[in-house]
Amino acid sequence: MLQITDEMRNELNQLRDHVYGDLTALAFMSKSGGKLHWYYASGSRNNRYRLISFKVGHGIAGMAVRLGRTVTVSALISGSIRLRQECALMLAEQLHSAVAIPFSSTGDLPNGVLLVGNREVRTFTESDVAKATQVAHRLGQLCAPLSLHRLIFEEN
Repeated sequence: MLQITDEMRNELNQLRDHVYGDLTALAFMSKSGGKLHWYYASGSRNNRYRLISFKVGHGIAGMAVRLGRTVTVSALISGSIRLRQECALMLAEQLHSAVAIPFSSTGDLPNGVLLVGNREVRTFTESDVAKATQVAHRLGQLCAPLSLHRLIFEEN
């Protein structure tokens, strides 16, 4: 199982403060490559996020990994309602707006995703998305030195 380091926690906490987000969360691909699991969430109301897994292409985070690019959800953006409803983390944490940024710790296809969310409807600024993208890239770098058996956990 991936061990979240203090440096990773600090990156997520600082990002949440910097963009005035209510939640920042980090998910990684399982060993089989079919599902992603939430490992850490800064600002969560409870620990239910640890029980949530999702498929690539499903919800905002899964869509970001599938497309390999940033995906934004907000009530102000048409077509976003379905992505919000498909994201168990957004529902569990009562998030109404979010940005999901995929990243790779291996240098090729995305194997992780960073989600920044708010419990109120808002539009994330270009500056917010740029900062979150920097943090996602940094998280990928922080995970890269970890051996594969620490990065990817065994499924139950």
